[in-house]
Amino acid sequence: MGAADDSEHRPTCVLLIGVGRLADATDRALRAGGAGVRRLEEPTDPEIRDALDDRVDRVVVISRYDHVSLRLALVVAHVKPGMPTLVTIFDRDAAAHVRRTIEDATVVSMAEIVAPALVGPCLDPELLSLVHASGRAEGIRAIDGEPQLVGRVWDTPGRLQRARAALEGVFRPFDPSARILVAGLLGVLGVLAVETIVTMIASGLGFVDALYSVAKVTVTVGPSTAAEQGREWFKLFSTVAMLLTLGFAAVLTAGLVNRLLDPRLTAIVGPAAVPRRDHVVVVGMGQVGLRLCSLLRELSIPVVAVEINSNAKNVTRAKDLRLPVVIGSGSSQRALRRLSIQNARGLAAVTSDEVENIAVAMAGLGVRDDLNVTLRAGDGDEESETASLFGIGVVRDIYRIAGATLAAVTLGSDGREAFPYEKTMYLVDEDGEIEAFEAPAATEDVPT
Repeated sequence: MGAADDSEHRPTCVLLIGVGRLADATDRALRAGGAGVRRLEEPTDPEIRDALDDRVDRVVVISRYDHVSLRLALVVAHVKPGMPTLVTIFDRDAAAHVRRTIEDATVVSMAEIVAPALVGPCLDPELLSLVHASGRAEGIRAIDGEPQLVGRVWDTPGRLQRARAALEGVFRPFDPSARILVAGLLGVLGVLAVETIVTMIASGLGFVDALYSVAKVTVTVGPSTAAEQGREWFKLFSTVAMLLTLGFAAVLTAGLVNRLLDPRLTAIVGPAAVPRRDHVVVVGMGQVGLRLCSLLRELSIPVVAVEINSNAKNVTRAKDLRLPVVIGSGSSQRALRRLSIQNARGLAAVTSDEVENIAVAMAGLGVRDDLNVTLRAGDGDEESETASLFGIGVVRDIYRIAGATLAAVTLGSDGREAFPYEKTMYLVDEDGEIEAFEAPAATEDVPT
């Protein structure tokens, strides 16, 4: 792995199209890597045409909106067919379309780039990142001052743990409507079981006959012959049992109707159930949060997401992926307690608001002071004071990480992921090879 050797040629000239912090971070990383950068923030088609002269070697298109990235890439391909172009697109269908229709186009997603650097500390605060490609998953840890692969050093739930978690999800459901439904169902079944046992004792019937007699009364299709012919205490018991069954049936019906009519983002059982232990709580369901949850799921780590905006686009995507999503504030200790943060393996605060992420981290630490916390902070500037947050948790500047990776790929690197360590950005390729991204010692002028 390594950047292409341009020592015999003039430095690479890159046309960078994009606005925002990711574009700014990529601009800085490209210049640090020895490239000349021409920057267009929100260009018109004629401005792109004018900028694409013979000195431009490569184009980078960055936008937070996939349709904008797609259109700009199509304009570049139309003006200068065959121009090597790097495009940031999150949606995988749109990315596949770009690869099919645009020659020499490389499509990457910021979320895909930074997710491993966030997942690693979620699993183990000593992990700098991880390699997740070609069916393998290995951690990266600093050993003797150098990042190295250390294998799969985190635990995943076994069969017994998963079975226990499933039962816990049933008997301790997160959703209020689910609690009503489960309470009604357990109540009906409990009364049915107790009444069957008492009927067997009082009337001498076998289990099947007693169950049949009680079930007839429970579903109101017939009287209980055993009770009619029984003693007064048994009739009184049957009366109380019938009234209890009626009440529990009403509760069961209310919970069932509520869940059928009101769309839910969580389930009682299955992948969409809210985990109660050994899980990771991810606050923020932007592109980064969604990819982080997906990667944790791929690693067989239980995960639940928290999003304050119920209309956020990725909430629907998470539902399609059967990822449990809870609508609420991640900076609320009450909400975190309901999510069993005291039994969680980690908390990741990855909203787009740095102050909110700090509030989420502090709320989590307020519930459990030894909680493993990872938070998104920084604006991509190497000089930003994110080190001041290290006392809260592991800090990841996703713009700097993604910007360095985009710059490295543009300059010819095989790296597809990156992570910071000791003020140096390291690149990781699909084979797990790790290499520092450093500025070359160039002496000639850089074109712009």
